[in-house]
Amino acid sequence: MRSLLAALLVVPGLLASAGGQTGPDHLKCYKVKDPQAKKTYSADLGGLVAEPGCTIKVPAVMACVPATKTNVTPTPPGVGGSGIPNAFGCYKIKCPKTTLPPFALNDQFGSRSVTPSVPKLLCAPVASPTTTSVTTSTTTTTTNPPCVAGACEACGSCGHGECHKSGGGAGCGAPGTSPICADKTTCVTMSCSSDADCHDASRPICIFGGVTGSAGCCALCP
Repeated sequence: MRSLLAALLVVPGLLASAGGQTGPDHLKCYKVKDPQAKKTYSADLGGLVAEPGCTIKVPAVMACVPATKTNVTPTPPGVGGSGIPNAFGCYKIKCPKTTLPPFALNDQFGSRSVTPSVPKLLCAPVASPTTTSVTTSTTTTTTNPPCVAGACEACGSCGHGECHKSGGGAGCGAPGTSPICADKTTCVTMSCSSDADCHDASRPICIFGGVTGSAGCCALCP
């Protein structure tokens, strides 16, 4: 247990615990058999003091998981902190000798000053579970204003409508005419001088200029 407490010194905030807890704000630690291949890492560690030149030995020797603590008898004298921690994998470490200062340990079991010796374990937080996000694609329909007489501008709700003169004729909707909104993506270049020349029921409108550059039959845009 001393080794575990020494290790937690290099993971700030893990010793806090709540008296009237509402969640798993403690850590419960287990000895583990870790199949990870043996490897040694070097690292500079912080904690009570900066400790450069430490070594970390893999595999893990202990794992700590969030846990609750209830029905404690007799009632502990302290209050402690709160906050739900991560799960941790704990590894043996060795650091160069250095002088470590005492520090206040104020948890549910009381307030006191403790004197650390040497760090024994480094506990690394476990990554959050991977979640799969689902992206929902939506189709946005652009609604443009209706045709305005005398303008060859965007119109209708099909997203690519264009104003033209009704019944065939040169150019776009002209003053004194009833302009129509043609779906410019449907236009097929062909010889026409009026709507009657467009025999394709899906493209009943004859327009000049604009999208086709010459005469063509197009569908109406709503």
